[in-house]
Amino acid sequence: MSKKVSIFFLMGIFICSWSFAQVQVSKEPRHVPMIENKYIRLLDVWLLPGDTTGYHIHSTPSVFLHFTTTWTGSQIQGRDWVKSQSIAGNAWYTSYIPDSVIHRVLNYDTAAFHVTDTELLSVFNPDGGLKPLPFTVLFENERVFAYRLDNSSLNQKYISKRGPMVAELVEGEGVSYFDGRTKKSTRIASGKYLFIEPGSSFYFSAEGKSKINLVLFEIK
Repeated sequence: MSKKVSIFFLMGIFICSWSFAQVQVSKEPRHVPMIENKYIRLLDVWLLPGDTTGYHIHSTPSVFLHFTTTWTGSQIQGRDWVKSQSIAGNAWYTSYIPDSVIHRVLNYDTAAFHVTDTELLSVFNPDGGLKPLPFTVLFENERVFAYRLDNSSLNQKYISKRGPMVAELVEGEGVSYFDGRTKKSTRIASGKYLFIEPGSSFYFSAEGKSKINLVLFEIK
């Protein structure tokens, strides 16, 4: 009887461990959902020095943005750790199609690690037809445009009749978002972000003379 109990106990541990490993990224405690709507789910991730996330699964097309330059490690389940340096302002897209990824992340550095993971939940205009905005294009694919705006490119250039967007400020004293319909402005602080509804009419302006590094993701 004791042997059977031991077997069932070990099986229970294995099943619990496997279930924990299968947690979706949006349920991993250090991936905090900050914006969620029809189009996106923005997860804000902070890791203190020496801290590690739990194993989590990525299975939704996503865009990522590093806010810090930090030495980190990533370990895909069942493999060795891979160490790399994040670079502030680095943005990229991963489709996770056809394969999802189960991994965990460790902060090797002496300073905090900050990154956003924005899951793309639905498309805006499946028929296509949108052309890139007149900003620096970081990348473009079937789901999203990614732009970088600086002091010279963001000041009071009206944007209208576009898809839903997420503006994320990597560097700068602050950027103001001016809504052409409501005539109201919203400040985006460094390390923060703002969701912009599709079809909005707006422009950005910089506060002060500090260097601005603003990344804008536009959902197609």
